[in-house]
Amino acid sequence: MWEYLLLSAISGFAAFKLALILYRRRTYPEPHYDWNHIKTDSLSFPDGFYWGSATAAHQVEGNLTNNWTVHEERKNLEKSGAACDHWNRWKDDFQMMSDLGLNSYRFSIEWSRLEPEPGQWNKKALDVYSEMIDDLIQRGIRPVVTLHHFSHPKWWEEKGGFANQDNLPEFLAYCERVFDALSDRVETWVTINEPTVFSAMGYTLGMFPPGKRSIRLTLRVMRNVMRGHAIVYRSLKKKQPGARIGVAKNVTLFDPRNRWSPIDWPLSRLLEWLWNGAWRNGIQKGRMLFANIPEAKDSLDFVGLNYYTHFLTGIFIPTRGELQFPKRKHEVATEFGYPMYAEGFRRAIEFVAPLNVPIEITENGVADAKDSLRPEHLMRHLWIVSEAINDGFDIRSYHHWSLMDNFEWAEGYSMRFGLHHVNFETQERTIRPSGELYRDIIAAN
Repeated sequence: MWEYLLLSAISGFAAFKLALILYRRRTYPEPHYDWNHIKTDSLSFPDGFYWGSATAAHQVEGNLTNNWTVHEERKNLEKSGAACDHWNRWKDDFQMMSDLGLNSYRFSIEWSRLEPEPGQWNKKALDVYSEMIDDLIQRGIRPVVTLHHFSHPKWWEEKGGFANQDNLPEFLAYCERVFDALSDRVETWVTINEPTVFSAMGYTLGMFPPGKRSIRLTLRVMRNVMRGHAIVYRSLKKKQPGARIGVAKNVTLFDPRNRWSPIDWPLSRLLEWLWNGAWRNGIQKGRMLFANIPEAKDSLDFVGLNYYTHFLTGIFIPTRGELQFPKRKHEVATEFGYPMYAEGFRRAIEFVAPLNVPIEITENGVADAKDSLRPEHLMRHLWIVSEAINDGFDIRSYHHWSLMDNFEWAEGYSMRFGLHHVNFETQERTIRPSGELYRDIIAAN
């Protein structure tokens, strides 16, 4: 009798486990494609699609003084220094874009260059940005302007930056002043780049400025960044209702490292919600991380999607020092350490689609100094975009990160994302084979 009961219990448990496995697979799929049987050169893009590249001011302009240069000094990191000297060489860099056939360029305005001290406005610097925009338009390249891409004046950081809600009027004033000067020629604006990355890397992991480690501060900054975006959106739309204003959201996917673990699954779902879901909830419902932010509801005319990888999540996640990126056995690790997972690009697109606004791919690329992986990376991800468009997703653009090698934040100059190689001693730019491939794809589409 006891043997029968034992077998029944075992069978019942096995059935329950099988049902749980099937539920997990159905509810939280982690697809992997057989790329050997996919023709990634079979691409189809609609008329009017924007082909672009992207940069950020602190990473390319050079010789800045802001929260990042303070952080570099304080943490004894590699100094950004002259970076790509883009502030002086931008006309040559714009010619590189023309040579690629680009018709869109996403770049950021450096607040610290315009307002190095509170109330001291550098009109000459703003005139240079204005000249850049005129030059882009003359070349037939759409300017996409980001107002905050991780960097801001050190005086604003000293006041607490986004950690202090009382500082948001100064952020708004800066955005309004730039918008007033440039919106007669710039239609598409990104208020803030990667709000979750900015918050977590600066206030949880301490790898970005201000280098703090506090969950309480992280959640506060995440809410205040959402508030900052929302008040800027509302103000700029009043000034010019026809402007297109959005956010560049990094969608990193969190998958359980052990697919059958009862711990890894809920942990990955929690991180997925904190990284992605809470932000989307703020835009959809005006409520984020247990705070009401009503002005954030429907505060997007488009969503900028930055996609790079997925993160395999386990109970032991390093939160000090350099991040470690587990990968599946068949996945290829990039030089940054995380795996190339193009399949996740489709999942990221599907995640932002319920916002019911057009999608702009504002960043996608790979660190690859030898350019051995980037061509395949480019083809796989463009195939994903092409398939998504054919399936009805409203994707308007693709901006490759990056136009050229540049200063990669906490990693310094060790990570090279460029379609063009940069010799940082001579500042010579040389197109890579992947850049030539991208040029040919654009010409064919």
